[in-house]
Amino acid sequence: MYQNRMQLDAMKYNYSEISPKQFESLVIQLCYKLLGYGTKTFADGADGGRDARFDGKATDIPSYRDPWTGLTIIQAKHTTEYNKKFSDNDFFGSKSSIVNEEVEKMRKLILEDGMKNYMLFANRKLPANAHEEILDYMSNQTGLEKRNIVLLGVEDIENYLKAFPDIPEKVDLNAFDMPLNIEPDELADVIIRIKNEITNINELVNTKPEKTIENIKRTSLEKKNKINNLNSSYSKIIENKMIAFNEISDFLSRPENSEFQEKYLECKSELDEKIRAIKKPTHEFNYIIEKIYDLIISRDQDCKTNKRLTKLMLHYMYYICDIGEVESEKDGIYAITA
Repeated sequence: MYQNRMQLDAMKYNYSEISPKQFESLVIQLCYKLLGYGTKTFADGADGGRDARFDGKATDIPSYRDPWTGLTIIQAKHTTEYNKKFSDNDFFGSKSSIVNEEVEKMRKLILEDGMKNYMLFANRKLPANAHEEILDYMSNQTGLEKRNIVLLGVEDIENYLKAFPDIPEKVDLNAFDMPLNIEPDELADVIIRIKNEITNINELVNTKPEKTIENIKRTSLEKKNKINNLNSSYSKIIENKMIAFNEISDFLSRPENSEFQEKYLECKSELDEKIRAIKKPTHEFNYIIEKIYDLIISRDQDCKTNKRLTKLMLHYMYYICDIGEVESEKDGIYAITA
């Protein structure tokens, strides 16, 4: 349980990367905790929609002291688009919005099924003003009291997952099976500055170093690769960038580049902490590097424009032991040095 808590404290899930079915499974597990194990899973409705339901006395919604009673209907609305909000027009504010569609269903459920309470989960951010506006609108349009309507966005879901750290494993929600939710702004700034100052940096990649790899403490890299489960063919790709690594180290060590040193340290610390929190023994580190690379270039246009340099920086971080596990000092080599 401690490991799961550390995993959740270290990062947030990117729910746009999971399937609608997996999101529904996550919602059901949350409802088991919040409503009770009598929650019935999502099923096709007469109108083609899907809902889950709970009939009885809730466990903790809206509170432990004053729980809901009667029929509760649960809806899960998943989007594959990144960084969406409840306040977006497709969700609320237009005639064809999801909220308007749900209001029509709510009226029917109240009349035909005797619905008393309604929960709406969505993998969207829920701003405070949008929360109140949507509650007011749903209540006015359906006659349900506001206390009988609950809206839950990604912020609420994250908080509940911290309270119930056993849930992600139950729905196979492993953080490294989806991109990490990181912001690569600092790395992008460093990359742009390196590109401007070391104009031949890309040419140095795969340039044969003056020293051979064997003369540069290659044993310690082999140990690091074994600890981190990084395969030998990928390691050779990293090793061939030795001259470029020397240029990056020289750039970061200059006093006039202290601003970019700090940005680099912020970025490498964030990546390393998140990797350590979520990496499983079965994960190959070359796979992890490639997943991080895919995420970064999808999140930042500067990194996407400079793909080779972005990959080079990740390889540099691994090579000098800024990311990945290393041996403890008492066991011998604990950093790789030229």
